[in-house]
Amino acid sequence: MAGGGKETPRQKMIGMMYLVLTALLALNVSSAVLEKFAIMNTTLEELKRESGEINLKKFEAIRSSTSQDAKVIDAKQRAEEIRKLSESSLRVLDSIKVVLGQDHAGKPMVGDELVGNTNISEEKMLNDKSTLAPDYEKILVTFHTRIQELSGMTFPKLNKRAVDFEELKNEKGEVEHAEKSFIEFSFEGTPTMAAITGITQMQTEILEYETIALDSLAQVADAVNIKFDKVVPMVIGPSVVAAGAKYEGQLFMAGAASGVTPEMFRNGAPLTVTTDPQTNIKMAKVEFAATGSTYDANGISKQSFTAEIRPGAGKEPLIRKIEYSVIRPTIRITNGNAPSLYMNCGNFVNIEVPALGASYNPSFSAKGATIEKGDKPGKVTIIPKERKVAVTVSNGGAVIGTENFDVKPIPKPRYVARGNDGKEIDLKNGVRGAGLSGLRINADAEDNFKAEVPKDAVYRIRTMEVVLARGTARVDQFNATSESLDLNKWKSQFRPGDRIIIDIKNVTRNTFTGEQEPTTVVSGIITIPIQ
Repeated sequence: MAGGGKETPRQKMIGMMYLVLTALLALNVSSAVLEKFAIMNTTLEELKRESGEINLKKFEAIRSSTSQDAKVIDAKQRAEEIRKLSESSLRVLDSIKVVLGQDHAGKPMVGDELVGNTNISEEKMLNDKSTLAPDYEKILVTFHTRIQELSGMTFPKLNKRAVDFEELKNEKGEVEHAEKSFIEFSFEGTPTMAAITGITQMQTEILEYETIALDSLAQVADAVNIKFDKVVPMVIGPSVVAAGAKYEGQLFMAGAASGVTPEMFRNGAPLTVTTDPQTNIKMAKVEFAATGSTYDANGISKQSFTAEIRPGAGKEPLIRKIEYSVIRPTIRITNGNAPSLYMNCGNFVNIEVPALGASYNPSFSAKGATIEKGDKPGKVTIIPKERKVAVTVSNGGAVIGTENFDVKPIPKPRYVARGNDGKEIDLKNGVRGAGLSGLRINADAEDNFKAEVPKDAVYRIRTMEVVLARGTARVDQFNATSESLDLNKWKSQFRPGDRIIIDIKNVTRNTFTGEQEPTTVVSGIITIPIQ
């Protein structure tokens, strides 16, 4: 659940039960566990209904405010948009649950047929030809983006992957299935009842976000004015600036009395005074090129300027000496843990110039690669197209330097056969035919490749030829388009000494840009002896 301290005891209990059932599901797909998911889904549906009713009442309370204050009117409009956003999102998720609850012919599954089904949801949600999974993730991302915009608050994302859950990390901070996308993590190997319950759980998350947003808007609708009785000069700006960089800050009179329009100066020079739209306080921007004169042994030059505010109407001017330090800049380019890059992969690289501090706002150009800026200055993703790559870093139009990288080829994946329990098959000793109902064939990325570029290290087997062989003859065969193989039809045919031969034909790799890149299949034949 996302609400933290705002969760009710009942919500916390349901959230814990869901985690426990999910853990049990990973250990053993039994009818008892699946039945518990059906019960959990019923409980979550009840919680969803109750939360919806509570949120409706909160919305009605906000809408009933008769205040004509601009902030209250804005809060009422935002609350109405949030309510519509929540309702439309819930309807879309309800429609997806309906589709998952139907067999491939479109007939609704009921009772034991639905509770005991272990494959429908995975087949539908991991089907590249269906829009069901993209629509599901899109509605979650859209809801998250819009509710943050409408509420002005920050919420955890809804489309979480395995790496986003602290409780899934081991003592080393590693997470199993870290390479999986949100859809794969949510639905791969997930029985249908558990998948439907997971979507219902997501609906309760949506309602909880709506609750928090409506509570915030309710406070705005019932807010009171706060008056200040102290007047002090204040500068918001950096305390350390590199030589050549701009010192930029805001000089303002904190707690200014309404109706007063003060004059403001830096070193006696007048500044332009404006009203800050967020605080309604009179402010003046202080901006100049910082320079250092004499630097000490640590490369620091102490500097200062005089800030002055003249309130007017016979008031004494407010004067304060503002001190700051100028640092002699030094350039350093680092590339983190990736001294070399992988071809056609999204390689995350960190390029730093520590002395520039907050003034560091670099631009990048690359030879032999395309480059994408990250969410913070210096963080980039390099996608090599050639064996040698050169990245040039600039700041404020000035070139800082160039970093050269070697590019490695992508290592081939290892093809692994696993049982329904997830354990790797012993290809030397084989398996007992009487207990073999299915297999899962995976293409596992090389460990270093997976660790350095996890988003590029996800492979999917698209087609395989599966053969039941006895001696030199083929007893039966079929072509598979899913990594999960249903072998129930062969159980009565298995004889000691038989072999299951899996010939992997087509494999794709999910690239950093979201494309499916064909992978040349090497050593793609797996032979499993039958005991």
